[in-house]
Amino acid sequence: MKNIELSQVEQLLEIIQSKPGQRIVHFSDGSPILTDSLSNLCKAHDSAYQLYCTKDTCYDESVSNYEGQDHIRITKFNLRRPRYLMQGIEFDYLLATLDFTEENKAVFLEKCYPIIRTGGNIMIIIPNAGYAEMDEWRDILEEQYYVSVNIIDNIFEHYDIIVAKRMHGWGN
Repeated sequence: MKNIELSQVEQLLEIIQSKPGQRIVHFSDGSPILTDSLSNLCKAHDSAYQLYCTKDTCYDESVSNYEGQDHIRITKFNLRRPRYLMQGIEFDYLLATLDFTEENKAVFLEKCYPIIRTGGNIMIIIPNAGYAEMDEWRDILEEQYYVSVNIIDNIFEHYDIIVAKRMHGWGN
């Protein structure tokens, strides 16, 4: 994620409740300002931060930057794996800062659904999109049983944020 400022990231993180014991997972191909801010948020509120790095450079830099910090767990992650659920851990918040031009959005969202706790939120940060792409995201999210889909286009100049919720009794 290029062209973002710390003040914009702080505004984004206001969406996340500031309470202890939360679990946050971040699928990233490299967004150091957001990763640093999420790490600081989790450290300050005694929350767990799981960083799934989908590129080697992201993984190598993150391991180097956060060595010895107990609140963050960094994993080299393959998006092509059959399931994303590991060790039965469910997350309160899932953030994705990935390049979705090469990824199947529906498959990604389907695999993410089981790792988000009931009432948990998914936040997807994508480059500015037109109405057609936003409608596509909204349709795919709803097909995958996410509800309360909102698109925030006024925090970042070059990015849009898609926020949705996983609800009990919906989907698989």
